[in-house]
Amino acid sequence: MTQTSMTQAGAGPVVGIVGGGQLARMLAEAATPLGIHVRVLASPHDEGAVEVIPDFTLGSPDDASAIIEFAKTVDVLSFDHENVDHDALSQVERTKTAVRPGLGLLKIADKAHQRSMFSQAGLPVPEFLVMDADQDDALDQALRFSAKHADDEGLIVLKASRGGYDGRGVWMLRSEDLEAFLAEYSGAPLVLEPKLPLDLELAVLVARSPSGEVAVWPVLETVQVDGMCAEVFLPARISEGLAAQAEQIGQQVAELLEAVGVFAVELFVSSGELLINEIAPRVHNSGHVTIEASATSQFSQHLRAILDWPLGPTHSLQPAAVMV
Repeated sequence: MTQTSMTQAGAGPVVGIVGGGQLARMLAEAATPLGIHVRVLASPHDEGAVEVIPDFTLGSPDDASAIIEFAKTVDVLSFDHENVDHDALSQVERTKTAVRPGLGLLKIADKAHQRSMFSQAGLPVPEFLVMDADQDDALDQALRFSAKHADDEGLIVLKASRGGYDGRGVWMLRSEDLEAFLAEYSGAPLVLEPKLPLDLELAVLVARSPSGEVAVWPVLETVQVDGMCAEVFLPARISEGLAAQAEQIGQQVAELLEAVGVFAVELFVSSGELLINEIAPRVHNSGHVTIEASATSQFSQHLRAILDWPLGPTHSLQPAAVMV
């Protein structure tokens, strides 16, 4: 840690947030009316939260010592992104500071881990193959998968299991491109999937407290442009039956993961069927619409959940749409 700006916390709980981006800023804004004091660990390049939160520590989320020292100053440790040092969190979990969500939920950001866990639990996921690009039979495996699952244009989807976001770490390739790609690729294991025909994409926001209380918002419809969420509609323009199925999947994931806090289940609708795309183990960009359109915003709810306070109502105050 290179510099610290500290203010005296009041009587309320002190929540520490690792990461100083826009999600941390919105969490801090939601904390004030709840009487919660927010303290942020931000890198020098973070601007969103530092502009509005006077109580911050400069340090990297990749710096184990920075996280461990920061955690000593707060009651509950949370995050505005999942790319944090796992070894440091493991050490913090053995102290009096609560880590919420815990390391178990943050590990679900690994797409290979997600796919395997959900498949074993019987949750709906696309066909998939997990492999290391440098294993001897990687090309043979990829070609066999492509032969079985390529779409009409001959394409399959390859995803880096870790580190990808906003369209990064995702490639759509034909079988003739696989050899060159695998020869050059170095990184996390790959997840291979079919390129599905999509009717639309959905997001289910779920909150769960340590005591097991669960709250689910009405299903959101998301419009993706170049791998990034561009528009959100609340409620999603789908049938009541499909919405009920999506909400049930969200609750099943919450219980399976024993999640704490707010997280998002991103879903594909392909040929009328729901499939889990991925999990974001934190407050989510699609949930910005809840700030003004819902009885409780995702940011207020996340704070309630990680402090094990009663969760707020999640019904919509009005139909809404936002551009993210």
